[in-house]
Amino acid sequence: MPISVVVLTLNSARTIDACLDSLSTQRLPPAEVIIVDDGSTDATLAAVAAFAARATVPVRIRHNGGRNIARGRNIGMAAAASRLVAFLDSDAVADAGWTEALVAAFRARPGTAVVGGGVVAAYASAFAAAVACNDEAVRELATSGVLLVSGCNMAVDTHLLAGQTFDERWVHAEDIEFVHRVSDRHGWAIAPAAVVHHESRVNPRSYFRQMYRYGLWKVRYTARTGHVRAVDFVPSAVLAGSAALAAVVSPTLLLAFPALSVVETLFVAGYRRPPARLLPLMLTGWLVKNTGWGLGVFVAVAQQAVRP
Repeated sequence: MPISVVVLTLNSARTIDACLDSLSTQRLPPAEVIIVDDGSTDATLAAVAAFAARATVPVRIRHNGGRNIARGRNIGMAAAASRLVAFLDSDAVADAGWTEALVAAFRARPGTAVVGGGVVAAYASAFAAAVACNDEAVRELATSGVLLVSGCNMAVDTHLLAGQTFDERWVHAEDIEFVHRVSDRHGWAIAPAAVVHHESRVNPRSYFRQMYRYGLWKVRYTARTGHVRAVDFVPSAVLAGSAALAAVVSPTLLLAFPALSVVETLFVAGYRRPPARLLPLMLTGWLVKNTGWGLGVFVAVAQQAVRP
């Protein structure tokens, strides 16, 4: 059963070589590789051209240009010649058995429309290593159901989808909205052996922006689906509660918000036993995550109140 691979790119010159090279080492070679570029201005397309020249499978380029991940995924699916289509982020590297494990999961479970694989954190900085330690603990302890399927490592059976596509109104969290919607009608599965190594954000600024978007779209996902996870709203609740109590009782109660990050750091340290040198960066990561996520939740709640 052939499988096409779609890779979305945007100024991915630093990571795209490793990503594409991992596709050339697959035990089950993809039927084709489709690059959907979102208007890169660096050397991304030059790297893609170099890969295409040495690849043993067809490599095709499609253009998005809309700064819209959901649209890029739809462009890739529409261009694919295979019934099965896998998505790999341009900052991820696939294990040699990735495509093989995805196809095996579809074969083992007829009627499955979506398969997600295992995601292992990779990192290009000490801060990213600390963030990976935090986020992997959250994934292992607090993530279940369709939320285990990540857009950086997923595959779909386009015949079963019967025209269903990613909702292009979802600029972020398009993957979890899509999987939740599809799972109402079709089966989904996790293939643990279909592993990719996905980069964590390399610095606090980029991580803050990511977490702000996650908080923003988590509220919209909750409003759309009714699927509520209390843990997703803890940072904003503690931030709002500490600010309210500080105004009424004592300004020192504002320390409750950073104290949350301290508790989270100590918990993950006990759970994962990271090197001591990562602890200050893990604390920084929690502070950045809680602040960005909490603010994103506040903004989204206000937007939902004004215009659902």
